Amino acid sequence: MRHTVQRLALCVILGLLLLAHQESASAERAPDDMVLVPAGEFTMGASSEEGGLPDEQPLRLVHLGAFWIDRYEVTNALYARFVQETGYQAPANAAPALTLWDHNSPLPGIEQHPVVNVSWLDAVAFCRWAGKRLPTEAEWEKAARGTDRRIYPWGNEWNFDHANSASYWAQKTVQFADSTQWEAFWIKGLGAAISKEKGVRGEILTLPVGSFPAGVSPYGAMDMAGNAAEWVQDWYNPNHYRSASLTNPQGPERGAIKAMRGGSWLKPAISLRTTDRDWGTMDSRPSGTGFRCARDSY
Repeated sequence: MRHTVQRLALCVILGLLLLAHQESASAERAPDDMVLVPAGEFTMGASSEEGGLPDEQPLRLVHLGAFWIDRYEVTNALYARFVQETGYQAPANAAPALTLWDHNSPLPGIEQHPVVNVSWLDAVAFCRWAGKRLPTEAEWEKAARGTDRRIYPWGNEWNFDHANSASYWAQKTVQFADSTQWEAFWIKGLGAAISKEKGVRGEILTLPVGSFPAGVSPYGAMDMAGNAAEWVQDWYNPNHYRSASLTNPQGPERGAIKAMRGGSWLKPAISLRTTDRDWGTMDSRPSGTGFRCARDSY
């Protein structure tokens, strides 16, 4: 009888421990509307045969630890909480006409749009306030493409209705061979007319986060292609892949410009590929650039 009671007591204790573990694991699965990217290897970059540009090469098999990444780009509403609680500078563009906030608040109707006109330094400050950090380039790319080397977050076939980009607004695939073609579309042509008609303040064509569910990434992250380009942690170096670590790479140790990922509402189709790399000075506040946060998985 004594042994039976001891065994029952042991079963109860093990059951309670298992329940506590399950509750802890459940809590770990979904903090603050983030998605989990499991530990493991993925292929980073794209070959020239796949349409990869020189700064996306060579292909590398990279191992990352597990991490969380925001399901959505940081919205104006979330950023407003940060500004109001900390007194931090509100988003602003060097051109006042492209600034989408008045009196430390976003314009009515864009609360759920991704915040833009924020610098890399602003993004870092927000992530720290939120108890998070910016993702590395490698983390961002894995969260966008998964482990099957997909070209876009949704797969390998381009579809302009799966993301907010120049192609979505034109309802046809748009590519810009050079700055002259970009200006012909956005300054003088179809893009300019659409921006004037449908843009915020007749300029900015962001949309509420999550507006393109068909464009979801393998892990459940939304808008990894288009809407707002996203600052990441790394310094940008076009040749860094040649010498970068293959385990949890953190980017170059120093640099002059910071990396961006994902393309934006302004960008052509090529820039929405999961491997495409872009950059900006760390204090610039472009009208097409925002961010999302990440954090380590414990």
